[in-house]
Amino acid sequence: MFERGAKPKKGLRRKVIVVICMTTLIVMILGVWLGYVAGLNLLREVAGDVHRKLSQLLAANVTQVFDDEMIKLKGYASEALFTESAAASNARYETAGDAALRTQFSGINDKWPKYDEDSAPVREYTDNGTAARMRAVCKADPDVARVALFNRFGSLVAASGKTSIFYISNERWRHDLLSGKPGKILVGNLEFAETPKAWIVPVSVAIKDAEGKEVGILMAELNVERLFSFIGSFKVDKSGHAVLVDGNGNVIYHSGIAQTNSKVYKDEDYNRLVMSKGRYATVYDANIHKRSIFVSFFEVTPQALLDSGKAWRILIEQNAEEVFKPLNKILGWMVIGIAFLLLVMVAVGFIFSSVLIRPIQTLYAAAIEISNGNWDHPIDISTGDEIEAFADAFKDMIANIKSKQAEIITTKNELIEQSKSLEEKVRARTADLTEARDKLDAYAKELEKALMVKSDFISMASHELRTPLAAIKEGIGIVLDGKTGNITDQQKEFLYMAKRNVDRLARIINDILDFQKLEYGKMIMRIKENDINEITKEVCNMMAHMARDKRLELVISLGKDIPKINCDKDKITQVLTNLISNAVRFTEKGTITVSTCKDDNAAIVSVADTGIGIKEEDMKHLFQKFSQIEKGLERKPGGTGLGLIISKEIVERHKGRIWVESKFGEGTVFRFVLPIKERRTYIKGA
Repeated sequence: MFERGAKPKKGLRRKVIVVICMTTLIVMILGVWLGYVAGLNLLREVAGDVHRKLSQLLAANVTQVFDDEMIKLKGYASEALFTESAAASNARYETAGDAALRTQFSGINDKWPKYDEDSAPVREYTDNGTAARMRAVCKADPDVARVALFNRFGSLVAASGKTSIFYISNERWRHDLLSGKPGKILVGNLEFAETPKAWIVPVSVAIKDAEGKEVGILMAELNVERLFSFIGSFKVDKSGHAVLVDGNGNVIYHSGIAQTNSKVYKDEDYNRLVMSKGRYATVYDANIHKRSIFVSFFEVTPQALLDSGKAWRILIEQNAEEVFKPLNKILGWMVIGIAFLLLVMVAVGFIFSSVLIRPIQTLYAAAIEISNGNWDHPIDISTGDEIEAFADAFKDMIANIKSKQAEIITTKNELIEQSKSLEEKVRARTADLTEARDKLDAYAKELEKALMVKSDFISMASHELRTPLAAIKEGIGIVLDGKTGNITDQQKEFLYMAKRNVDRLARIINDILDFQKLEYGKMIMRIKENDINEITKEVCNMMAHMARDKRLELVISLGKDIPKINCDKDKITQVLTNLISNAVRFTEKGTITVSTCKDDNAAIVSVADTGIGIKEEDMKHLFQKFSQIEKGLERKPGGTGLGLIISKEIVERHKGRIWVESKFGEGTVFRFVLPIKERRTYIKGA
């Protein structure tokens, strides 16, 4: 209910402004992000292209410097002094066997590191004319740190200073070098030389005589810091510089650091760089600089490196922050522009929301007046849009409400009158129902008393009948046994007939008493562990005379491996007796088969006869009280119609189930199942 004078809520204007600002902000952020990504990719491509070209130029310079040094080395290798010295050393060991030479040279090589520069074994190879020429080479070419000459067997001939080894034991390496074309060069890996305390790259060239025969190896150790010092002078902006690395990313030359021969980047970062399409990448947390680096590369391709299977690369590194600094400035200006634009959009949103909210406020005021009973309050809104359509619909709704209100008042009055009339009718019907209920309760009590009287009468009559029946049966038995004197065959036949009828009457009385007990829940089950096969044999033996009297064959088929089950032996005996008795009673010729078997967790007992069977329409009457099915041409006397219902109750009390299968004219099979374990119920369909 609207209250007169209540202030309208003002959240709509705020929502309109927020929607406009948020939409603008989202569009601007999306535009800035797309622009930043596009600019970042463009700047990365431009910077990568520039750095790659620089690295290509620098790689060409490194290649040229290295090739020039190789030309010098080949010139040194062609000097007659070195050729003659190697040939003379070869002649000294020519007659010795290879195995003996390896043993001799290896022994010297093992002792060689222990000798100092001035020891006699070392001076033998550093104080001769060939060694003097080598020192002159090192002095004339500062890029060469040390020169050594080895014969074709791999042992040292002469050196400009003490070498790290005396004997080149790698025969395959020697063979690859010496068997190549004249002047073939092999480049080794970066290593640190104790003398002259510098990082060097060993370069070896094969020496051959005028006849092209291999005579030895000239090895020059190139001083990396001197040879590639020009790389250190290369600069790009404030942080850009060049690095020379090998194929595995190990630093060969990097100005101003001591981590030579260490990994420039992590393996995955270096592999990503090498595999990049544009030969550039951004490396985060570089090993040496510990920050983000923008890097490009180009291969160094001297022929000597290619022949040696080496892959050197020139890297141009620059701080990523410095490379992308222009883009970050642009991003900052964009953020400022977004903030300014948001201020403008707030003002625009305020103006737009005022135009939008004014007709809504008019409609709100009209709603307050109408809610307070002023149904004729005018609503004048002319916006030419959905708001005006809404106002028109609101006016139509008010008119309909006024009309419906009048109808409701009329209907209400009618309902009040009908309600009064209905209340009178309800009170009258309630009194009738109360009287009928009282009569029904009285009848139920009388019926209950009558049932109790019937039950007591049946029990009393049954018990009273048993006593004279027992006396009659005993008297007939005494006469049949001849204790009262001899009797004729005709007298015996009449006495047997009387005995059979006494037995039948006793069974009828027992059935009636058992049914009474079952009906009132008074039958007691004495559950014990019993063998179903033993029970079946006992009942069949007891019923055999009935089958013989009618010339029927009684067949017993007992299943194997049936465990003992928990049951009331007497009650199961009663069930089997009823089923076999019925089978004998309704079978004129043929066979009655009693069988047992095990199925899952249940024992199944079957009684099958070859009688005329049961019609399908009669099947539904089985297991009903006092029901007797006519089979064949006449109804068979002697039953109460309680045997099957008693059997069904007994089996179900054992948590089992009983059913019948029959085809009229072919015989009948009664089956019942008993669970081997009481806690499980047999749930298989008939």
